[in-house]
Formats: sequence, C-alpha cells, structure tokens
Amino acid sequence: MVELEKRISGDWIELKGAANDFHLLLDALAVPPHELKAATDKLRLSVEQGIVEFKRTLLLPVLVALETARYKSLAGEEMTGHERFLTSLLLVILVQRLLCAELLPMARPQEAKRTFGVESLQVGAILQDVNARIKRNPALRSHAAIKNILMQVQRYNGENQKMRELLPSIKPEMRTSFLANFTRTFEEIIGSIRRHYLSILHEEAAAEKARQEGFSLALMPLKELAPLLVSQAREIARIRSTLAHAREEKYKTREVLVRLYDGRQTVLKLIEEEGKVYRRICQRTLQHDLEACSLAIATGFRDEIVGILDKQGRREEPA
Repeated sequence: MVELEKRISGDWIELKGAANDFHLLLDALAVPPHELKAATDKLRLSVEQGIVEFKRTLLLPVLVALETARYKSLAGEEMTGHERFLTSLLLVILVQRLLCAELLPMARPQEAKRTFGVESLQVGAILQDVNARIKRNPALRSHAAIKNILMQVQRYNGENQKMRELLPSIKPEMRTSFLANFTRTFEEIIGSIRRHYLSILHEEAAAEKARQEGFSLALMPLKELAPLLVSQAREIARIRSTLAHAREEKYKTREVLVRLYDGRQTVLKLIEEEGKVYRRICQRTLQHDLEACSLAIATGFRDEIVGILDKQGRREEPA
C-alpha cells in the first residue's frame, strides 16, 4: 500500500506541474494521435449532455471492469486499455480547466475595441446621457462606472469652486503655474469620466451582442468551475495510477481493484456536481431556463475542446 500511495502521489505531482500549459500537458499525458482522434470522436458524438456525457461514457467501461475484479483477475492488456481511456479523460478535463481558468483562449473572433467617439464627446453630453439613464432606471446609481462618474463630477465641482475662490488672491506672476495645476486636475477628472462612460458603452454593446447572437460560452463566468475540475482530474489520476500499479505488480492486487470500485461514488459525485455548478453560473447570469443554459454550457465545452483537439490532431498528422 505504501508503494501504491507513492505512485499515486508522484503521478499527480508530475501531472499537476504540467497542468497550466496546454503543450506541457500534452507531453505529460503523451496521448498517441490515434487515441487523440478516438477521444475527439467520442466527444463529438456526446450530443445529449455534452462534455458531462463524454466523461460518463469513458468512465463507465472502467467501472464495469473494476466490478468484475470481485470475481476474476483483470488481464494486464485489459487494464492497459482502461488506463488509455482514463488518460484521454484526464486530457479533456484538464483542457476544460485551462479554458475555465482563461489559460487557453476560447475560439472566438477577435474584435477591435470600439471607441464610440467618446474622446471627442463633451463632458456635458456624457453627463446628460448618464442622468437620462439614471432617470429611466434609478438602480443604475449603484452601477460601479456610474458611481465613479458621479464621484468625479463632485470632485470637478469642488476643484472648480476652490480655483475660483483662490484665484483673486494669487499674485500675477504665479497665476500661470496656479492655473496649470488646476488644468491638469481637470484633465485627469475628465479623462476618468470618459473612461468610465466608455466602459458603460462596452458593457451595453456586449449585452446587446449576446442577445442578438444567443448563448456564448465565452461570456459565461467559468472560473468557479476550475477547482472542481482539478478535483475530478485528481480522482481520475488516482484511478489510473492504481490500475497501472496493479498491472505492474500482477499478484495480490485484486483487493486494491475491488476497493477502487467500492469508492466509485467519489468520482461519480464529482461529475454530478459539475451540473450543479453549471446551474449556479446560469443563475448568476440571470438565465431564465436553467436546464437549457446548463446544457448549453456542457455542449459549449464539448465544441470548444473538439476544436482544440482537432487542431492538435492535424498538427500531429504525418506530412
């Protein structure tokens, strides 16, 4: 058992060290091109529940084999096959985690940031629009960008009043530097107002685009999912390392495999939890149909990862 725990721990440390870089991850898992293609095809065919369906599909034959270990020994060749399934599953889970952690970009067209002509807008026009928005929706007063604009307006008025009060007492030879200091302050305030107003326009444009184009995985707040995916990967890695240990030891390992099967609920619950996290993300983004939104996330991950693995597979094709 000590040797098994060392194997599990060592394998996970090695994998974890490569988990933040896609190419290091590929090297660490060393999935052959034909197995990469097989995994991609299985993922593509997971049409009902997306990536969650794929995880269950790859895990099921491994659990079935472990159940039979109660009655007969598993052949080394069979265990090798299941290790390969688990390696492909690990790759997909850790690529999914890279997407959630924004360490791997989503496949979406790059768009230049629009300026909306804000740099040429007079501050009076900006404030007129902001006040009209607040009048239509008083709750906008708590919006971070609008709060900042209103705060900068107060600051501008205060600095302007201070300048007018002090100006008569300033000696003529000091007036130029006195006014230059206030000019810099006013420019800083106006620049801040324009930046925050631009952020409001960008946010509004993104929301409008989402409404026009429908669901977009790239617009969902997915970072919450990353720790769960690490837990899934660690559990899958533990099962894979245990199978490898049993295959290499050959003798007196049935008990280890039976114990592995008896603890199957751990990994199954982690996959089940993924759907719950999807729902929480959907609730936070005010999606009305939580089931449809959750499914869209699961299929969105499927499509993103299929694209990534397809691209990698084409690179590895012989010339």
